[in-house]
Amino acid sequence: MRKRTQNSIFCCLFLLAFNFPVWADSWPGETWETATPEAEGLDAKAIEQLDAEIRAHQHGYIDSMIIIRNGRVVFEAYYPHDYKTLNADLVTGESGPWNYWDVNYHPFYKGSKLHTLQSASKSVMSALMGIAIERGDIPGTDATLADLLPHRGITDPEKAAITLDNVLTMRPGFEWNESRVSYWDPINDAIQVENTDDWVGYLLEKPLVAPQGAVYNYNSTNTQLMSEMVSTASGMPLNTYAERYLFGPLGIKHYFWKDAPEGFKDVAGGIYMEPLDLARFALLFEREGQWNGQQVIPAEWVKRSTRPWVDDTSPESPDFNVGYGYQWWVYEDGSDGRPLMYGGWGWGGQFPLIVPELDMVAVFTGWNVYEGQDYEYAYRLFYDRVVLTASDSKP
Repeated sequence: MRKRTQNSIFCCLFLLAFNFPVWADSWPGETWETATPEAEGLDAKAIEQLDAEIRAHQHGYIDSMIIIRNGRVVFEAYYPHDYKTLNADLVTGESGPWNYWDVNYHPFYKGSKLHTLQSASKSVMSALMGIAIERGDIPGTDATLADLLPHRGITDPEKAAITLDNVLTMRPGFEWNESRVSYWDPINDAIQVENTDDWVGYLLEKPLVAPQGAVYNYNSTNTQLMSEMVSTASGMPLNTYAERYLFGPLGIKHYFWKDAPEGFKDVAGGIYMEPLDLARFALLFEREGQWNGQQVIPAEWVKRSTRPWVDDTSPESPDFNVGYGYQWWVYEDGSDGRPLMYGGWGWGGQFPLIVPELDMVAVFTGWNVYEGQDYEYAYRLFYDRVVLTASDSKP
Protein backbone atom coordinates (compact mmCIF):
# COMPACT_ATOMS: atom_id res chain seq x y z
CA MET A 1 0.00 0.00 0.00
CA ARG A 2 2.81 2.39 0.90
CA LYS A 3 4.64 1.57 -2.32
CA ARG A 4 1.55 2.33 -4.39
CA THR A 5 1.16 5.67 -2.59
CA GLN A 6 4.80 6.59 -3.26
CA ASN A 7 4.40 5.67 -6.92
CA SER A 8 1.23 7.77 -7.12
CA ILE A 9 3.01 10.74 -5.61
CA PHE A 10 5.90 10.26 -8.03
CA CYS A 11 3.51 10.15 -10.99
CA CYS A 12 1.74 13.29 -9.83
CA LEU A 13 5.03 15.14 -9.46
CA PHE A 14 6.12 13.93 -12.89
CA LEU A 15 2.91 15.15 -14.48
CA LEU A 16 3.21 18.52 -12.76
CA ALA A 17 6.75 18.89 -14.02
CA PHE A 18 5.70 17.87 -17.49
CA ASN A 19 2.69 20.14 -17.73
CA PHE A 20 4.01 23.33 -16.16
CA PRO A 21 6.96 25.33 -17.49
CA VAL A 22 10.05 25.54 -15.34
CA TRP A 23 11.86 28.85 -15.33
CA ALA A 24 15.21 29.81 -13.94
CA ASP A 25 14.89 30.30 -10.21
CA SER A 26 15.36 34.04 -10.36
CA TRP A 27 12.73 36.69 -9.70
CA PRO A 28 13.33 40.36 -8.98
CA GLY A 29 12.68 41.66 -5.50
CA GLU A 30 13.54 45.25 -4.66
CA THR A 31 16.48 44.77 -7.03
CA TRP A 32 17.33 42.39 -9.86
CA GLU A 33 20.00 39.72 -9.99
CA THR A 34 22.65 40.46 -12.57
CA ALA A 35 24.81 38.24 -14.76
CA THR A 36 27.14 38.60 -17.70
CA PRO A 37 25.70 38.05 -21.18
CA GLU A 38 28.11 35.11 -21.68
CA ALA A 39 26.89 33.39 -18.51
CA GLU A 40 23.34 33.48 -19.88
CA GLY A 41 24.20 32.28 -23.38
CA LEU A 42 24.19 35.65 -25.15
CA ASP A 43 26.69 37.16 -27.57
CA ALA A 44 28.37 39.92 -25.56
CA LYS A 45 30.11 41.39 -28.60
CA ALA A 46 26.82 41.76 -30.47
CA ILE A 47 25.31 43.60 -27.50
CA GLU A 48 28.39 45.80 -27.11
CA GLN A 49 28.23 46.70 -30.80
CA LEU A 50 24.56 47.65 -30.57
CA ASP A 51 25.28 49.71 -27.45
CA ALA A 52 28.10 51.53 -29.27
CA GLU A 53 25.84 52.31 -32.21
CA ILE A 54 23.15 53.72 -29.92
CA ARG A 55 25.72 55.88 -28.14
CA ALA A 56 26.91 57.09 -31.55
CA HIS A 57 23.31 58.10 -32.32
CA GLN A 58 23.04 55.71 -35.26
CA HIS A 59 19.52 54.64 -34.26
CA GLY A 60 17.96 57.95 -33.32
CA TYR A 61 16.89 58.89 -29.83
CA ILE A 62 16.95 55.69 -27.78
CA ASP A 63 16.80 56.44 -24.05
CA SER A 64 17.36 52.99 -22.55
CA MET A 65 18.18 49.39 -23.42
CA ILE A 66 17.72 46.59 -20.91
CA ILE A 67 18.17 42.88 -21.64
CA ILE A 68 17.11 40.17 -19.18
CA ARG A 69 17.58 36.43 -19.53
CA ASN A 70 16.55 33.75 -17.07
CA GLY A 71 15.33 36.51 -14.76
CA ARG A 72 18.75 38.18 -14.56
CA VAL A 73 19.76 41.56 -15.95
CA VAL A 74 22.59 40.97 -18.38
CA PHE A 75 22.68 44.47 -19.85
CA GLU A 76 21.33 47.83 -18.69
CA ALA A 77 22.18 51.19 -20.22
CA TYR A 78 20.66 54.66 -20.35
CA TYR A 79 21.40 57.23 -23.03
CA PRO A 80 20.83 60.87 -21.99
CA HIS A 81 19.55 63.43 -24.50
CA ASP A 82 18.97 67.13 -24.04
CA TYR A 83 15.28 67.17 -24.93
CA LYS A 84 14.80 70.65 -23.55
CA THR A 85 17.16 72.02 -26.17
CA LEU A 86 15.91 69.66 -28.87
CA ASN A 87 12.32 70.79 -28.35
CA ALA A 88 12.98 74.47 -27.71
CA ASP A 89 12.00 75.58 -31.20
CA LEU A 90 9.18 73.05 -31.53
CA VAL A 91 6.96 73.99 -28.59
CA THR A 92 3.66 75.37 -29.88
CA GLY A 93 0.23 75.81 -28.37
CA GLU A 94 -0.76 75.10 -24.81
CA SER A 95 1.71 73.17 -22.70
CA GLY A 96 0.56 70.06 -20.86
CA PRO A 97 0.34 66.27 -20.99
CA TRP A 98 -0.76 66.12 -24.65
CA ASN A 99 1.80 68.57 -25.99
CA TYR A 100 4.50 66.20 -27.18
CA TRP A 101 7.17 68.91 -27.09
CA ASP A 102 6.51 69.75 -23.43
CA VAL A 103 9.58 68.33 -21.64
CA ASN A 104 7.63 68.15 -18.38
CA TYR A 105 5.71 65.24 -19.93
CA HIS A 106 7.74 63.91 -22.86
CA PRO A 107 9.52 61.68 -22.85
CA PHE A 108 10.11 61.84 -19.08
CA TYR A 109 7.63 62.95 -16.44
CA LYS A 110 8.79 66.18 -14.82
CA GLY A 111 12.48 65.35 -14.77
CA SER A 112 12.00 61.95 -13.11
CA LYS A 113 13.05 58.49 -14.30
CA LEU A 114 9.45 57.76 -15.29
CA HIS A 115 9.37 57.38 -19.07
CA THR A 116 6.29 57.62 -21.25
CA LEU A 117 5.07 54.25 -22.52
CA GLN A 118 2.81 55.80 -25.15
CA SER A 119 0.86 52.96 -26.79
CA ALA A 120 2.72 50.28 -24.85
CA SER A 121 0.16 51.37 -22.22
CA LYS A 122 -2.37 49.40 -24.27
CA SER A 123 -0.68 46.12 -23.33
CA VAL A 124 -1.08 47.03 -19.65
CA MET A 125 -4.80 47.62 -20.29
CA SER A 126 -5.03 44.21 -21.92
CA ALA A 127 -3.53 42.62 -18.82
CA LEU A 128 -6.01 44.43 -16.59
CA MET A 129 -8.86 43.25 -18.79
CA GLY A 130 -7.69 39.66 -18.39
CA ILE A 131 -7.64 40.13 -14.63
CA ALA A 132 -11.10 41.72 -14.70
CA ILE A 133 -12.54 38.76 -16.62
CA GLU A 134 -10.91 36.26 -14.25
CA ARG A 135 -12.30 38.13 -11.25
CA GLY A 136 -15.80 38.27 -12.77
CA ASP A 137 -15.90 42.06 -13.04
CA ILE A 138 -16.19 41.69 -16.83
CA PRO A 139 -18.26 38.74 -18.12
CA GLY A 140 -15.99 37.81 -21.04
CA THR A 141 -14.79 38.77 -24.50
CA ASP A 142 -18.22 38.05 -25.99
CA ALA A 143 -19.74 40.87 -23.94
CA THR A 144 -20.91 43.83 -26.01
CA LEU A 145 -20.64 47.59 -25.76
CA ALA A 146 -24.27 47.62 -24.63
CA ASP A 147 -23.35 45.22 -21.81
CA LEU A 148 -20.17 47.00 -20.76
CA LEU A 149 -21.07 50.66 -21.25
CA PRO A 150 -24.75 50.79 -20.24
CA HIS A 151 -24.42 54.37 -18.99
CA ARG A 152 -23.56 55.48 -22.52
CA GLY A 153 -27.05 54.62 -23.78
CA ILE A 154 -25.84 53.38 -27.17
CA THR A 155 -28.90 53.33 -29.43
CA ASP A 156 -27.36 52.19 -32.72
CA PRO A 157 -27.95 48.40 -32.67
CA GLU A 158 -24.81 47.65 -34.69
CA LYS A 159 -22.62 49.68 -32.35
CA ALA A 160 -24.34 48.24 -29.29
CA ALA A 161 -23.53 44.71 -30.54
CA ILE A 162 -19.77 45.27 -30.95
CA THR A 163 -17.97 42.69 -28.82
CA LEU A 164 -15.04 43.19 -26.49
CA ASP A 165 -13.12 40.68 -28.59
CA ASN A 166 -13.29 43.01 -31.59
CA VAL A 167 -12.34 46.01 -29.47
CA LEU A 168 -9.26 44.18 -28.19
CA THR A 169 -8.14 43.26 -31.72
CA MET A 170 -8.85 46.69 -33.28
CA ARG A 171 -11.71 45.37 -35.43
CA PRO A 172 -14.92 47.07 -34.26
CA GLY A 173 -15.54 48.70 -37.66
CA PHE A 174 -15.53 52.40 -36.76
CA GLU A 175 -14.37 54.98 -39.26
CA TRP A 176 -10.97 56.07 -37.96
CA ASN A 177 -7.87 57.59 -39.53
CA GLU A 178 -4.82 57.16 -37.30
CA SER A 179 -2.14 54.85 -38.66
CA ARG A 180 -2.39 56.01 -42.27
CA VAL A 181 -1.36 59.62 -41.59
CA SER A 182 1.35 61.28 -39.51
CA TYR A 183 0.65 61.98 -35.86
CA TRP A 184 1.62 65.55 -36.69
CA ASP A 185 -1.19 65.84 -39.24
CA PRO A 186 -4.20 67.64 -37.70
CA ILE A 187 -6.61 65.35 -39.59
CA ASN A 188 -5.35 62.36 -37.57
CA ASP A 189 -8.22 61.17 -35.39
CA ALA A 190 -5.81 60.47 -32.52
CA ILE A 191 -4.94 64.18 -32.50
CA GLN A 192 -8.51 65.33 -32.96
CA VAL A 193 -9.85 63.21 -30.11
CA GLU A 194 -7.31 64.72 -27.69
CA ASN A 195 -8.86 68.11 -28.37
CA THR A 196 -12.27 66.97 -27.09
CA ASP A 197 -13.56 66.62 -23.54
CA ASP A 198 -15.01 63.13 -24.11
CA TRP A 199 -12.77 60.69 -25.96
CA VAL A 200 -15.14 57.72 -25.79
CA GLY A 201 -18.04 59.90 -26.88
CA TYR A 202 -16.02 61.08 -29.87
CA LEU A 203 -15.45 57.48 -30.95
CA LEU A 204 -19.03 56.37 -30.41
CA GLU A 205 -20.25 59.18 -32.67
CA LYS A 206 -18.12 57.88 -35.54
CA PRO A 207 -19.97 55.93 -38.24
CA LEU A 208 -19.38 52.23 -38.80
CA VAL A 209 -17.73 51.57 -42.15
CA ALA A 210 -17.16 47.81 -41.86
CA PRO A 211 -18.84 44.88 -40.11
CA GLN A 212 -17.23 44.18 -36.76
CA GLY A 213 -14.47 41.60 -37.00
CA ALA A 214 -13.92 42.16 -40.71
CA VAL A 215 -11.23 44.85 -40.90
CA TYR A 216 -8.24 45.66 -38.70
CA ASN A 217 -7.85 49.41 -38.22
CA TYR A 218 -5.53 50.70 -35.51
CA ASN A 219 -7.52 52.99 -33.21
CA SER A 220 -6.15 54.22 -29.88
CA THR A 221 -9.59 55.14 -28.56
CA ASN A 222 -10.71 51.52 -28.84
CA THR A 223 -8.42 50.95 -25.87
CA GLN A 224 -9.95 53.89 -24.02
CA LEU A 225 -13.29 52.09 -24.14
CA MET A 226 -11.76 49.41 -21.92
CA SER A 227 -10.61 51.88 -19.28
CA GLU A 228 -14.20 53.00 -18.88
CA MET A 229 -15.47 49.40 -18.93
CA VAL A 230 -13.26 48.12 -16.11
CA SER A 231 -13.59 51.22 -13.94
CA THR A 232 -17.37 51.18 -14.29
CA ALA A 233 -17.71 47.45 -13.64
CA SER A 234 -15.32 47.35 -10.69
CA GLY A 235 -16.43 50.61 -9.11
CA MET A 236 -12.87 51.77 -8.57
CA PRO A 237 -10.40 54.00 -10.44
CA LEU A 238 -8.26 52.02 -12.85
CA ASN A 239 -5.00 52.98 -11.14
CA THR A 240 -6.36 51.61 -7.84
CA TYR A 241 -7.41 48.42 -9.64
CA ALA A 242 -3.94 48.14 -11.19
CA GLU A 243 -2.16 48.73 -7.88
CA ARG A 244 -4.24 46.06 -6.16
CA TYR A 245 -4.15 43.33 -8.79
CA LEU A 246 -1.18 44.00 -11.10
CA PHE A 247 1.37 46.59 -10.02
CA GLY A 248 1.31 45.55 -6.37
CA PRO A 249 2.12 41.87 -6.91
CA LEU A 250 4.94 42.85 -9.29
CA GLY A 251 6.46 45.39 -6.90
CA ILE A 252 5.81 48.36 -9.20
CA LYS A 253 5.56 51.31 -6.80
CA HIS A 254 6.43 54.34 -8.88
CA TYR A 255 4.47 55.41 -11.95
CA PHE A 256 2.45 58.28 -13.36
CA TRP A 257 -0.84 57.84 -15.19
CA LYS A 258 -2.58 60.60 -17.12
CA ASP A 259 -6.29 61.23 -16.72
CA ALA A 260 -8.49 61.36 -19.80
CA PRO A 261 -10.83 64.37 -19.87
CA GLU A 262 -13.93 62.40 -18.87
CA GLY A 263 -12.25 61.31 -15.64
CA PHE A 264 -11.09 57.81 -16.57
CA LYS A 265 -7.42 56.89 -16.89
CA ASP A 266 -5.72 57.33 -20.26
CA VAL A 267 -4.85 53.79 -21.36
CA ALA A 268 -4.31 54.69 -25.01
CA GLY A 269 -0.88 56.08 -24.16
CA GLY A 270 -0.89 57.65 -20.72
CA ILE A 271 1.27 55.46 -18.46
CA TYR A 272 4.81 56.37 -17.36
CA MET A 273 7.16 53.83 -15.76
CA GLU A 274 10.81 53.30 -15.05
CA PRO A 275 12.27 50.92 -17.66
CA LEU A 276 13.12 48.23 -15.11
CA ASP A 277 9.50 48.23 -13.92
CA LEU A 278 8.33 47.85 -17.51
CA ALA A 279 10.69 44.85 -17.60
CA ARG A 280 8.81 43.37 -14.63
CA PHE A 281 5.61 43.60 -16.63
CA ALA A 282 7.28 41.95 -19.63
CA LEU A 283 8.69 39.17 -17.46
CA LEU A 284 5.22 38.49 -16.06
CA PHE A 285 3.96 37.74 -19.56
CA GLU A 286 7.08 35.82 -20.54
CA ARG A 287 6.38 33.57 -17.55
CA GLU A 288 2.75 33.02 -18.51
CA GLY A 289 1.21 35.37 -15.97
CA GLN A 290 2.98 33.85 -12.97
CA TRP A 291 5.04 35.92 -10.55
CA ASN A 292 7.18 34.06 -8.06
CA GLY A 293 4.53 31.45 -7.35
CA GLN A 294 1.46 33.69 -7.71
CA GLN A 295 -0.76 33.51 -10.80
CA VAL A 296 -1.32 37.22 -11.35
CA ILE A 297 -2.87 36.90 -14.82
CA PRO A 298 -4.48 33.66 -16.06
CA ALA A 299 -2.06 31.73 -18.25
CA GLU A 300 -4.83 31.22 -20.79
CA TRP A 301 -5.27 35.00 -21.08
CA VAL A 302 -1.55 35.41 -21.75
CA LYS A 303 -1.82 32.81 -24.49
CA ARG A 304 -4.91 34.38 -26.06
CA SER A 305 -3.54 37.91 -25.78
CA THR A 306 -0.30 37.20 -27.54
CA ARG A 307 -1.45 35.08 -30.47
CA PRO A 308 -1.89 36.89 -33.81
CA TRP A 309 -5.65 37.30 -34.20
CA VAL A 310 -4.68 39.61 -37.06
CA ASP A 311 -1.96 37.91 -39.11
CA ASP A 312 -0.67 40.98 -40.92
CA THR A 313 -1.44 44.52 -39.83
CA SER A 314 0.04 46.09 -42.97
CA PRO A 315 -0.62 43.80 -45.96
CA GLU A 316 0.19 46.71 -48.27
CA SER A 317 3.77 46.71 -46.92
CA PRO A 318 5.48 43.37 -47.68
CA ASP A 319 8.52 44.25 -45.54
CA PHE A 320 6.37 44.90 -42.46
CA ASN A 321 4.67 41.64 -41.60
CA VAL A 322 3.62 42.10 -37.96
CA GLY A 323 0.58 40.47 -36.36
CA TYR A 324 -1.73 41.77 -33.64
CA GLY A 325 -3.32 40.10 -30.63
CA TYR A 326 -5.17 41.55 -27.67
CA GLN A 327 -3.28 44.87 -27.64
CA TRP A 328 0.03 43.08 -28.19
CA TRP A 329 2.11 43.02 -31.38
CA VAL A 330 3.42 39.69 -32.68
CA TYR A 331 6.74 40.61 -34.28
CA GLU A 332 7.83 37.05 -35.11
CA ASP A 333 5.21 34.31 -35.02
CA GLY A 334 7.66 31.40 -34.90
CA SER A 335 6.20 29.74 -37.99
CA ASP A 336 9.56 29.74 -39.81
CA GLY A 337 11.39 27.91 -37.04
CA ARG A 338 12.85 31.09 -35.58
CA PRO A 339 11.97 32.12 -32.00
CA LEU A 340 8.57 33.70 -31.38
CA MET A 341 8.76 37.31 -30.21
CA TYR A 342 5.88 39.56 -29.19
CA GLY A 343 5.67 42.82 -27.30
CA GLY A 344 4.18 46.22 -26.76
CA TRP A 345 4.78 49.14 -29.06
CA GLY A 346 4.65 52.79 -28.11
CA TRP A 347 5.10 55.77 -30.39
CA GLY A 348 8.65 57.08 -30.25
CA GLY A 349 10.23 53.70 -29.52
CA GLN A 350 8.71 52.14 -26.38
CA PHE A 351 9.22 48.39 -26.68
CA PRO A 352 8.71 45.78 -23.95
CA LEU A 353 9.78 42.63 -25.83
CA ILE A 354 9.24 38.98 -24.89
CA VAL A 355 10.94 35.86 -26.29
CA PRO A 356 9.36 32.96 -24.36
CA GLU A 357 11.43 30.18 -25.93
CA LEU A 358 14.64 31.77 -24.64
CA ASP A 359 13.29 32.99 -21.26
CA MET A 360 14.31 36.47 -22.37
CA VAL A 361 12.80 39.93 -22.26
CA ALA A 362 14.09 43.33 -23.27
CA VAL A 363 12.97 46.92 -22.83
CA PHE A 364 13.76 49.85 -25.07
CA THR A 365 12.52 53.37 -24.46
CA GLY A 366 13.13 56.36 -26.68
CA TRP A 367 11.74 59.42 -28.38
CA ASN A 368 12.10 58.93 -32.11
CA VAL A 369 9.32 61.33 -33.00
CA TYR A 370 11.19 63.98 -34.95
CA GLU A 371 10.24 64.32 -38.60
CA GLY A 372 12.83 63.43 -41.19
CA GLN A 373 14.55 60.79 -39.05
CA ASP A 374 15.87 57.61 -40.62
CA TYR A 375 16.28 54.75 -38.16
CA GLU A 376 15.52 51.05 -37.70
CA TYR A 377 12.95 50.05 -35.10
CA ALA A 378 14.55 48.84 -31.87
CA TYR A 379 12.53 45.61 -31.86
CA ARG A 380 14.16 44.63 -35.15
CA LEU A 381 17.65 45.52 -33.92
CA PHE A 382 17.13 43.42 -30.80
CA TYR A 383 15.78 40.42 -32.69
CA ASP A 384 18.46 40.38 -35.38
CA ARG A 385 21.42 41.21 -33.15
CA VAL A 386 20.58 39.54 -29.84
CA VAL A 387 17.83 36.95 -30.22
CA LEU A 388 19.16 35.26 -33.34
CA THR A 389 22.67 35.01 -31.88
CA ALA A 390 21.53 33.61 -28.51
CA SER A 391 22.28 30.10 -27.38
CA ASP A 392 19.23 28.08 -26.42
CA SER A 393 21.08 26.57 -23.48
CA LYS A 394 19.88 27.17 -19.93
CA PRO A 395 22.20 27.61 -16.94
